Amino acid sequence: MKRTFTRLAAVATVGLALAFTPAAVAQGTPASGGSERPTPRAQRIVIVNIAKVLRDYNKANFVGAEITRKRVAYVNQVNTKREKLAELNKMYNSSADPVQKKALQEQALAVQREIEDIDRKAQQELTTLSNDTIVKVYQEIKGVIYDIAKTNNLDMVLCYPAATKAEDENSPQVAQLMLQTPALIPFYHSGMDITKVVVDTLNARYPSPPAPPVTTAGGTEPGPMGTTPAPVPGGGK
Repeated sequence: MKRTFTRLAAVATVGLALAFTPAAVAQGTPASGGSERPTPRAQRIVIVNIAKVLRDYNKANFVGAEITRKRVAYVNQVNTKREKLAELNKMYNSSADPVQKKALQEQALAVQREIEDIDRKAQQELTTLSNDTIVKVYQEIKGVIYDIAKTNNLDMVLCYPAATKAEDENSPQVAQLMLQTPALIPFYHSGMDITKVVVDTLNARYPSPPAPPVTTAGGTEPGPMGTTPAPVPGGGK
């Protein structure tokens, strides 16, 4: 697949200013043919906000939205069965006919088994989809970071979780996340963050439309890949 990327702005690293080259273009610098001992160079280290990468990676969020839609569909199936079960229970409690009560009880047990079957199927399918997706996304992000590092002759790329939007910078959740061990905690850095480079490369290499909004049973829209999804139905619990 043809990959065309815009040349990146110069990024200052430890002891050296780097002008990043598109990962799909350059593949390293040939070794010198001379016999002189090379001059030691400064280490090249950059950082990546992995939470922001997950939020802005269109393909990951598109697939995440598909999983959420499947989850919502299962929740709706369970809710419909629960409404039917509630109606059967109501009829059972108001009936004085033993024969009718037995028939209603059998119907209620059948519906309960249907709920358990849906729950079991949902757990299996959604767990498989989620596991396959997170492994695929991890491999794609890892591959892009590797290519950027090799292309630009970097020595180390460190990933850290942090706020994905400026307005979240002072939230208690982000503060707790940043203070958790073993998270990398870049309290200060100057020109070392290449998060946008990683996001732009991922979206160019694995093109996908942005994830469409998915309304859950509670009326809220799910967050991007990496955030807490809507609950799996638990009707059989």
